[in-house]
Amino acid sequence: MADSDSVLSILIDEITDDSILEHVENTSLMLTCSNPAPVRVEGYVPDVELCKIVAPDMARERSISLETRMLATLWMLGNMECYRSVADRFGISKGTLHLTVMSSSKALCQQKSNFISFPTTRREMDQVAEGFSARCKIPGKVGAVDGTHVPVPGPRSHHRASFINRKGYPSIQLQVVCDSKLRLLDTYTGWRGSVHDARVFRNCPLLDVCQQLPAPYHLIGDSAYPLSRYMLVPYRDNGHLDAQQKKFNKAHSSTRVDVERAIGLLKSKFRRLKNLDMLLAEQIPEVITACCVLHNFILDREGEDVVEDVEYDSASVEEEGCSDSLNAAGEEKRRNIANLL
Repeated sequence: MADSDSVLSILIDEITDDSILEHVENTSLMLTCSNPAPVRVEGYVPDVELCKIVAPDMARERSISLETRMLATLWMLGNMECYRSVADRFGISKGTLHLTVMSSSKALCQQKSNFISFPTTRREMDQVAEGFSARCKIPGKVGAVDGTHVPVPGPRSHHRASFINRKGYPSIQLQVVCDSKLRLLDTYTGWRGSVHDARVFRNCPLLDVCQQLPAPYHLIGDSAYPLSRYMLVPYRDNGHLDAQQKKFNKAHSSTRVDVERAIGLLKSKFRRLKNLDMLLAEQIPEVITACCVLHNFILDREGEDVVEDVEYDSASVEEEGCSDSLNAAGEEKRRNIANLL
């Protein structure tokens, strides 16, 4: 199989004939046919699994097949090639390509609940917790949560300032929860870059689910999140931590790193998320969510074979924390777990 660092190496095998995928040039995957100077991509295989999944939510087009639309979408999401170049590669207009990417992304979003779901039963929660326990002795972990910034152009209006994040560039927030295998259990996106991670979490649908978690279970998050019974964050290191608190922080960090790797894997496969050049803010969440659905689609099919040499997410910013505002139930739970380590 081609380099696993690109989504195209995994998904194009499903959509194109084996004779098309012949070589890799310069660090970017290039589909080539027998023509020594290829421009167009040809030779699609029908009845692809991914195409079957999205077909019910895709409108029929006489001028362009479903397979072509999906492959063009995957190509756009998998690298930073411009619309005009990709449109020429697939023999369609730039406008058609844009409509194709948006309709495909919308169809993938319709499949979100089939690919991204938070554990709801004790059996499912125990399975997630056991996956984390292989490396970390903190019990009851049903996910690691973190936020990341997806760079966007941002509006030119007076609202632009609200898109500027702590690193100084315009972005849209993406909050993800993952398991130990880097599979996404929940995603939430659409908030502007200036918003604090804690505020995003307070307004996400997952909060209601977490508040109903049985006592033994909780999420793991960094110090940007408030400590609670269902959210364990590290002790703030003020230079006076005792041995048990330091041990807890070390164990906590070894778990939280999984969500940073999950985000890094997502962005390494869907490089468009490293700079999502879209001006219509209302369409951006659909494209981001589509990438998240495809992320799990790949892991479900390929397993841990694609999780090698994953870069940590550089757009994940650990903001000034909320954990000093102690929640009594959360503090007691954290202290009891620290004493068990």
